[in-house]
Formats: sequence, C-alpha cells, structure tokens
Amino acid sequence: MFFEKHYSLALGGWAARWLAHIWVLKYLEEKKFIITEVSWTSMGAIIWALYAIWKNSNEIEKIAKDLNYFKLIDIDFKEGLLKWHKVYKCLESIFWDKKIEDLDITLKIIATNFDNWEKIVFEKWKIIDAIRASISLPGIFKPHKIKENYYIDWWIVNNLPIEALNWKHVIAVSALKKVNEELKRKRKVFWIDFDVWFLNLNFQILQRSIILMMKQNEDRSIENCRNKDLTLIYPDYWELDFYSFNEVDNFIEVGYKKAKEVIW
Repeated sequence: MFFEKHYSLALGGWAARWLAHIWVLKYLEEKKFIITEVSWTSMGAIIWALYAIWKNSNEIEKIAKDLNYFKLIDIDFKEGLLKWHKVYKCLESIFWDKKIEDLDITLKIIATNFDNWEKIVFEKWKIIDAIRASISLPGIFKPHKIKENYYIDWWIVNNLPIEALNWKHVIAVSALKKVNEELKRKRKVFWIDFDVWFLNLNFQILQRSIILMMKQNEDRSIENCRNKDLTLIYPDYWELDFYSFNEVDNFIEVGYKKAKEVIW
C-alpha cells in the first residue's frame, strides 16, 4: 500500500498503446493520488495533456472512442507516409492555443531535434506543437517544424523518460509487449491451420526487433534512476497490438487490473 500520494508519472509510448494510459488515470483518480508532474514521449502525450486541462478519465475515454482515425489520414510520399495536417487540426480543436507553462500540472513532452539528434524537453510552448513533435514517428509521419527546427519522436533513444522528472516518487508505465513471445507461424482459418505468409512473419520479426531496442532503452532509464522511489508497471497486453486503436475498452481493462495489482 502507498502512503505517499504525491507522484510523478513517466509514461512509455508505442502507437495505440497510448490508450492504456487512460486506466492509469482512472485508477489514480479513484485512489485520490496527486500528480505533480508527468513526462512522456509519443502518443501518450495526448492523454495527459487532456488531463492537465482538467479532463477526467471518463471524458478522455469518450474522446478516444469518438475519434475516427481513418479520417485523420492524409497521404504524403515525399516527407513521410502521412502529413498529419488533419491530426494537427484535430489537436487544435481540442487544445486550442493553450500553452504548457500555463497549466497547473508540470508537463514534460519529449521529442528529438531532427537536425542534431539532441533530446528536447518541451516544458514551455503550445501544447499542440509539442504533442505533434513528439508523435512524429520517422518514416511514417512527417517531421514537425517549430521555428527553424524539425522534430521527431523520441522513443528511438528514450521511450520511458524517467530522467526528465524532478519529483522523487515516480510511477513508470511501459507500453511495450513482451519481447519473448513466440512468433506466430500458423494461422487458423475455419479450424484449419495454414502457414503464416512470409511477409507477416517478417513483420513480426521487425516488430520484435523494435520492441527489443525500446526495452533496452527503457531498462537504461530505469538503471539511471535508481535513486528515485520508483514503481514500475508492465501490463500484459496479450493480443492488443500497436495498431489496435479500436480496442479502447480492452486497453483500459488490462491496465486498470495491473495498476490495482502493483500500486495497491
């Protein structure tokens, strides 16, 4: 049982698994935890930016369910698979021109300067620009320009940014699947097992390689922060994958149970 209820949060990213962070908020709300600061990279930024402008877990859950992700797609084969102009407009309709420094909760949105590969921690700036910079997955989403610099996702180097937090008591939540899961070599169709197509198998291998790289940089962050009172949460996502954007309820259920098990 936790007796100290003032905590910082470090939240890992990985596409659709940002939805799982809703359950963290839901559980902490119930237990009346006080969040002093939050750091994250990638799409997890959206959840806690909403929280910081006084949206509760139920309101955030409704926003996540109402989003039509297919309508946010705009193709661009020059600078990235997606331009994300539509995403920016969507974020703008939610956050308007609110700035990070005007919020009551300390937010730290992490991104990478594309020109020199240096880490940037957005503690001041427009929320929508900081989020858009942090979710710019290389090769998929067009890098985001702020003034003279271009920014991309920071998950490549630091997917669980515990180091950015100043508060001693930290809850860190990973969004990664297990790296030791077996490859799926068979697929059942009408009770008959078929060999998985080689492209599907290669996709699994590529995904597993990326997860392994991200796990290594998360472990490095944990090791560098042993001086903090650190509570780690690793949900078991089962079949929920990084593209499972329509599985909001399942993400919340999985995470809520794990938060209850670890924190209480």
